[in-house]
This record gives sequence, structure tokens and C-alpha cells, in this order.
Amino acid sequence: CRAGERQRGRPPQPPGSMSTRNSRNLTRRLNRAGLSFETSILERLVEREPDNLDYLAALGEAYTRLRRYRRGLEVDRKLVAREPDDSSFRYNLACSLALTGDLDGACRELLKALELGFRDFDHLVRDPDLKRLRRDSRFALIKEQFERLYGPESAAGS
Repeated sequence: CRAGERQRGRPPQPPGSMSTRNSRNLTRRLNRAGLSFETSILERLVEREPDNLDYLAALGEAYTRLRRYRRGLEVDRKLVAREPDDSSFRYNLACSLALTGDLDGACRELLKALELGFRDFDHLVRDPDLKRLRRDSRFALIKEQFERLYGPESAAGS
């Protein structure tokens, strides 16, 4: 199609306007650039304040959102090493392990997170990071453990 000709099935675009697809692509690229910028700032903050767990946790989340799963896994392992009894850090480590293909490790960490008090089963069954694990037979162990700890009604509806 030459410039100025109408493409079949699409309404004519006013001069200077973007197609919806181009607009979505631009939005996606801008969001990724913003997240990359945020990540670089968090990396510097963690360099300056390596004991700040809030910065470290935010960096792990940013890596995951950028699909830098191995880096996110490294960060989540550091967080669990520093705070082994934090159920949220264990949950996030399980997510990173699932995203990198270690379903045994993900299952182990999720079971530990439940033991430490993680109770949001609704989130667990919807979290896209755990999609691979939910398809695996080991997920039944997690559901059984949740029901044993918190009652069958807690995992109902999933």
C-alpha cells in the first residue's frame, strides 16, 4: 500500500496519526525503557546500600518484569539468605525458580513459604510466574499442604 491509499478493512488515518498497533508498540517500548531506567537506578542504590532489603526486593521485581529471570533469581536467593523466615521472599524465590525451569526448587520454596505463613492461595493460583508449576503434578502437594495448614475452605474455589 502506498502512502495515502486506504488499506482494506481499516478506516483512513488522519495525517500524522498512529495506527493502534503502532501506538501499542510505542507504549510497550516506552514502558520497557522506563523500567530499564528504574532498574539501573535500583542497581546503583543496591551498590550503595547493599543491606537495604527494600531496594534489593524492588530490584528483583524489576528484573522479573524485564524478563531477566536469572538476575531476579540471584536477587531472590540473596533475600532469602538474609531473611530465611520471610514468607514473601520465599514465595518470590519460588516464582523465580519456576520461571527458570526449576520446578522442584519452586515446589520446595512454595511449601516453605506456606509453612512460614504465606496464605494468599487466590494469588498463588493466578500468578503468571507459577503457570508452569500449576500445570505440573507437584502442584497438588502445594494445595494439600495449604489445606492442611489453613483448612480446605481456604483453598476452595481454586
